[in-house]
Amino acid sequence: MKPLIRPLLLTVLGLASLACSAADPYPNKPIRIIVPFAPGGSGDFIVRTISDRFAAAIKQSVVVENRGGGNTVTGTEYVARSAPDGYTLLFASTALSTNPSLVPNLSYRTPEDFAPVGQVISYPFVLAARSNLEVNNIPELIAYAKKNPGAITASTSGDGSGAHLATALLKEAAGIDLMTIPYRGAGPAMTDVAAGHVDMTFTGMSQVKPFSDSKKVKILATSGLHRMKSAPDVKTIAEQGVPGFNAVVWWGMLAPAGTPKEIVDKINQALKVSLADPEVEKRMAIIDGEVRVSTPQEFEKLIRDEVVRWKRLIKPSGVAAR
Repeated sequence: MKPLIRPLLLTVLGLASLACSAADPYPNKPIRIIVPFAPGGSGDFIVRTISDRFAAAIKQSVVVENRGGGNTVTGTEYVARSAPDGYTLLFASTALSTNPSLVPNLSYRTPEDFAPVGQVISYPFVLAARSNLEVNNIPELIAYAKKNPGAITASTSGDGSGAHLATALLKEAAGIDLMTIPYRGAGPAMTDVAAGHVDMTFTGMSQVKPFSDSKKVKILATSGLHRMKSAPDVKTIAEQGVPGFNAVVWWGMLAPAGTPKEIVDKINQALKVSLADPEVEKRMAIIDGEVRVSTPQEFEKLIRDEVVRWKRLIKPSGVAAR
């Protein structure tokens, strides 16, 4: 082959290869879902419950990766800086909307640096206490806390986490003093309540149920405006003397800003298919929340509204993420 022809042929073949690659339909390689929390929390439970069905629906392998740290900033920033090609996704919680008010000099913008795909679920917290705590409901908790300021300890999944904010809201709304103890994740926070090292914690039902079933903790209340279907006898905090109390968690999926609409829509549709699976529905019932994949537009509106709502509540309270 003549010296000039071979390089030209390689160039043509290379361009053809690139053209074929660009024409390959999404997805043509594994997809990563980043969970910006330590392993063992509610987010882990949800995303790992749906990951196999999601992979089948989108016809590609899926890897769930925990990148906890910085009150979810570490994993969230990683996704915000990733290529907008649909292969790196974020499974985010309410923290996405609270961090703009909690974290100074946040390294990403919410929601501008993301392409919301869809909200997946929302659910209230369960307020669980160690089994031998001297109180059994919210009126008794308030009375005890007022007689013994700072004596009751409350673990959280981290400074500025949803559990921390729910605790701060209860302190403010009920006019009581609680000692907040931050942990690195919901799992360790719950484990220490079950072990009797901490008095109580706000967390998801999936975290509480194993310990509640084994009588290692007791449930004092739930934090939404309505009772949970799986625990209809457990009154809400609002029902127990703190009118209007409402602290819920939502989870949803996002891609980096600039991800093409057709890819976002394809991921959204795969989420809908995976959540409609009977086995997934059965497992998600443990959390007992509202399971529904919203449209990308609905999810973006929710995030924007939540950023405003939490800013009003967080700034006066002095709560901060560290």
